[in-house]
Amino acid sequence: MSLASLNEVKSGQGSMEATDDFEHAKGRVSRISATSGVEDDKGEGVQVAARDQQTNAVRHRLRLRLGAVSGKKLITAKSLHDAIEALGLTTYTEEHCNDLVNQLADYIDLKFVAKDKDAQFARSNSPGSHTGGMFWENERNFGRPVWNWPKEAEFSRSASREIQTNDLPAKANANVVPIQALMDLFLARDSDLHKKIFGPFNRKQFQAMKEILLAGDTNRLVAELTFVRINDLAAPPESINPLMYIEPFVSFLIIANGIMIGFQTDRRWENWVGWPYIEGVLAFFLLLESSLRFYLSGPREFACGPDMLWNWFDFFLMLTGVTDVVIQAIGDLDQNMGTSSLLRFCRLIRLVRVVKVFRLKCMKELRLMVKGLVAGLRTLLLAFALLFTVLYVISGFATMTIGRDDRTAAMGLDDLFADLPQSMFTAFRCYSGECMSARGEPIQVLLAEKFGFIFVFCYVVTYMLVALGIFNVILAVYVDITMRAAKETEAVTSEQHARESIRIARTTRELLKKFAQAYRLYQDFDEPDRQKFKIDSQNTVAYTDEDINDIAFSKELFLLVIQDRNVQALMDDLDLPPDRANLFEVIDADGSGTMDVTELVQGMLKIRGDVKKSDTVATLLATKALQEMVSEMRNTLSELESRMIQNFPSSAKMA
Repeated sequence: MSLASLNEVKSGQGSMEATDDFEHAKGRVSRISATSGVEDDKGEGVQVAARDQQTNAVRHRLRLRLGAVSGKKLITAKSLHDAIEALGLTTYTEEHCNDLVNQLADYIDLKFVAKDKDAQFARSNSPGSHTGGMFWENERNFGRPVWNWPKEAEFSRSASREIQTNDLPAKANANVVPIQALMDLFLARDSDLHKKIFGPFNRKQFQAMKEILLAGDTNRLVAELTFVRINDLAAPPESINPLMYIEPFVSFLIIANGIMIGFQTDRRWENWVGWPYIEGVLAFFLLLESSLRFYLSGPREFACGPDMLWNWFDFFLMLTGVTDVVIQAIGDLDQNMGTSSLLRFCRLIRLVRVVKVFRLKCMKELRLMVKGLVAGLRTLLLAFALLFTVLYVISGFATMTIGRDDRTAAMGLDDLFADLPQSMFTAFRCYSGECMSARGEPIQVLLAEKFGFIFVFCYVVTYMLVALGIFNVILAVYVDITMRAAKETEAVTSEQHARESIRIARTTRELLKKFAQAYRLYQDFDEPDRQKFKIDSQNTVAYTDEDINDIAFSKELFLLVIQDRNVQALMDDLDLPPDRANLFEVIDADGSGTMDVTELVQGMLKIRGDVKKSDTVATLLATKALQEMVSEMRNTLSELESRMIQNFPSSAKMA
């Protein structure tokens, strides 16, 4: 939406009288809420008509939630605060709403014309402005309001109209704004418009207010079913961490460092004169990366935050890189400073830089493998202890018997069983598959020829115990622990659990919005045209939940909606199973053929993720409870039947 289209709706020379008529205002919403500022083509058919009806419903719904009826021109910050508080958004105070309303008044250049025709225009920040907490139904307090959206040409020339990066104080202090302007802003689909009006804090406040005013019932339903607060659900998602933008840069550093190490190990390139310069460039980039992380994270977050170990590791690599460059620069000046050993140490540290690849967020699968490896370290250590104990016992017997026998020395194998450590190493080699002597002859075959059946029997038993027993058990247990650790969520703190819950709730809300919008469009199609139904991804109408509790999804509509790519992406984020065409039968447990929004949300939240033990236990308990109910009903019916049989003869006699 361009600013020119907004200015078309309300010019600076007009007054709010032209916007009092609600029916007249409804006819212009398509220009306000369109993302490109181009009017809808009338030849689009059914979907255009449906979109117009949705536009009217959205505007009407918004006016009702703001408490604005036809004839009211202004809304105070207190009234706006009361409206959002009634819908469950309690994060922001009345003072916050005052700042937001006054900044919007500054942006649209709100003025008031006094009743006296000879009076001059009164600014909205006039010293005598009254700031009561009610809707102003007439002009006796301020006069007739006059305002306009800035023209696009003025906007492009004015530095003050750029995207706001700070929350600057507003010039206006009347704490009122035209209802029409506020509704235009809420219904505008230009994602950058509110960024030009508000600073970072008020921008988040505006997005939360827009969400709760247009979709209050949806947010309340999802919040109840996902057990999150409405304040957290309505708040806009956190912006992408700026540190994510330097990941490609870090990836380049890691790749360049790995390539450099590969060439430096080659004797033909080991003494190339260009290596110090390349190392200097890499050290500079390491210093730049650490500096950026320190600047963007802040000193406290950098040193004591969740990624403090990685930050200190990067700092260590940066320090060794700079030290390497400095040593190479002064190494020729003084050969008695022990620079050779220190230089060799710094060059070995270069290999450690490759470990930085595990920090990259884009390497999710690699991080999962490392996480599983770390989780299984304790099991691996216990496996080493078990294997060491078994080999220790077996090698002790082998040293005392085979190692002390003259036949072993005659075969030249006495060195393999000379002492306990050597026997343990020989036994490990034989059980792991590399059982050869120094001459390349198989050790077990040579010993079997000399010691006969007793050695063969003992070797087979111990081989079955170690190779087929301990090794396979260790592998099975380790794989199981690794897989479980890889599947576990990374949320280990209460803050991370809360963040994950909010993410799931927001994804569920957006998925519910997709289904609700598709339902409204689907209802506007005639029966023959429903086969051509397709979700309009370019729908420019703001979402509203006016009839969210009356919606019922049929199987046909459900199958059409899940074919949309955006819906599939949201389902992937919820970790729903891939056989989504069969989800309708699973969620529609009562077999009614339709699902309401509560059934849909509850079903998706229950199905997401892997099957847990609690799900099986819950099903078992529900089945037992149902059996008890059926047994009670059967007993009640049996008693009723007995009473009827007993009373039937007496009833016959009375007749």
